[in-house]
Amino acid sequence: MLSLGHPEALTTHNNPCTHNFFFLAVVAPSLLPAVTINLPPTPSGKMVTMAPPAKELGASDKSMESVDLDEAKLVPEAGALEPSSSSVKVEVHAATTVGNDEDKESARLLSGGGKSSSGGAEVPASEGIGGAPPRNDMRILILSSVLGNVLEWYDFGVFASFSSELSQAFFTGGRLEEMLKVYGAFAAAFFARPLGGFLLGLIGDKYARTLSLQISVVAMGASALFISALPTNSVGSYAIGPTATFLLVGARIVQGLSTGGEMVGSMLYMVENVPDGARCLVSAVPMASAIAGTGTGYLVSAIITALLNEEQRVLWGWRLAFFIGVPAGAVGFLFRSCLSESHSFSEASKDFAKRHRDQHPFFYALRRCFLALLAVSSLCMMVCGYYSGTIWYIEAWLEEFYTELVGEDRAVDKLNGRVLNTVLLLFGLSLGSLGAAYVVDRNPKFPLHGYMAASALGLVIAHPLALWLMSYGTECFPCVIAGQVAVIALFVFTVAPLSLWLVSVFPATLQYTSIALSYNFGQCIFGGTVPFISTQISLSSAVVIAPSFYLSALALVGAAALLLSTLQGAQDLQARLKVVMST
Repeated sequence: MLSLGHPEALTTHNNPCTHNFFFLAVVAPSLLPAVTINLPPTPSGKMVTMAPPAKELGASDKSMESVDLDEAKLVPEAGALEPSSSSVKVEVHAATTVGNDEDKESARLLSGGGKSSSGGAEVPASEGIGGAPPRNDMRILILSSVLGNVLEWYDFGVFASFSSELSQAFFTGGRLEEMLKVYGAFAAAFFARPLGGFLLGLIGDKYARTLSLQISVVAMGASALFISALPTNSVGSYAIGPTATFLLVGARIVQGLSTGGEMVGSMLYMVENVPDGARCLVSAVPMASAIAGTGTGYLVSAIITALLNEEQRVLWGWRLAFFIGVPAGAVGFLFRSCLSESHSFSEASKDFAKRHRDQHPFFYALRRCFLALLAVSSLCMMVCGYYSGTIWYIEAWLEEFYTELVGEDRAVDKLNGRVLNTVLLLFGLSLGSLGAAYVVDRNPKFPLHGYMAASALGLVIAHPLALWLMSYGTECFPCVIAGQVAVIALFVFTVAPLSLWLVSVFPATLQYTSIALSYNFGQCIFGGTVPFISTQISLSSAVVIAPSFYLSALALVGAAALLLSTLQGAQDLQARLKVVMST
């Protein structure tokens, strides 16, 4: 007997989470009336009627009985309820007059957002089944994205905020020399990101986005656990010498491999499942949650800094911070095991596989249109390089600037600096990005690249002025706040539309691998190296705002790449990519 206890009869994807707690706890209780779904005619001409068990229906509903079918093939194992030109008719018959409106809403959600009434409504199958997920599924989608990205960037935030403690635990030399070395270890994870993004991108484009996302969150959680248990170089009774430093760098490389596909995978998955009315807002969630993850890392470090003295932080305080992130990885994996592939990617992937059997989309594009792929990817890499350099300048380096590098007489207290950076990241950069995304959604006629280019050009001028304000340190603490707020206020209009802009450049079957390479090479070359380069410039130059010139140059490069992408030649290259991948 077919019943609502088997959600695979309602969706093209076999979603284990829906099978278990979510469907039964959230959707099923609202379906007190019988729900009849008339599927396209079967070879025998029979119609499938699905209803709750008879004992759950009132006496007036006995006419609505489930139809036993001999043909088990009517509920196929996979893909037989593929969207087509057929329509799915959803009829709601209320058991009583009570709750009739809620019953209609439940049927509307099951059909993917189409209208319903007691008399039934036609809902296109491509919209209802396998299209944008129902509202309840969107909660799981957002939670899985948030948890994965928070974990990913929480560890990076912890590593950056505990740079002083880690430099003492794992490196030797003077204080500034140790800091440069720990920033080198910080950058090691970024050098591994392109390879990780490429490997996970190949999996995501060929097999499943969800598989790549599960691999990345497990690897990130495992490496965080490993770092929390590492012996040190020369501090404490468990010191093992330089071997500890190599193990730390190795763990950072594993983190880089996993994060290489994490951000891009969650970004793509959100964009592919986003509702039309809030495309920028929902697609900005991965970026905002990543920033929140870094901010959470700083928040934890601020709390530990307030509770422990420096010796305790060097011995075990940083370990506690890394270990706190491990449970988030386990929860993130559970949520991601609940996800199914989006309809748009599934259809594009199947269509490509039918036309080019046993070929990977990325390697097919390399053979057929190498120059177009290279040119478009290079433009995207320059934009991502500007984004990556600026985001890590704000998140990881500015705090070190006004707490360590402005001079002892003006340096802000370490705890105050961490609290300030935490508040600005969580409530300024993260929530500000969502606010900027809301503005973008309210003005859909203004192009995405326009917001990003204006933001980048504004930062060309703002970076030197902001760093000059922050250089006053304790002499003018409001100036420190104002300088960092000014940079954030401009930068959020790059963060918010970035995901949508990147996805618009590549065809669906190329998106994961191509965006992962562009994004992660940008992170590798410009993002992970920013703390090291900025510190080196600050130490070697007598001009206190000298590091800001490097960031202004990155912003100028980003603006130029965005404007170049709008030229006819660049548009033709993008069109050629899409034509090649669709033929």
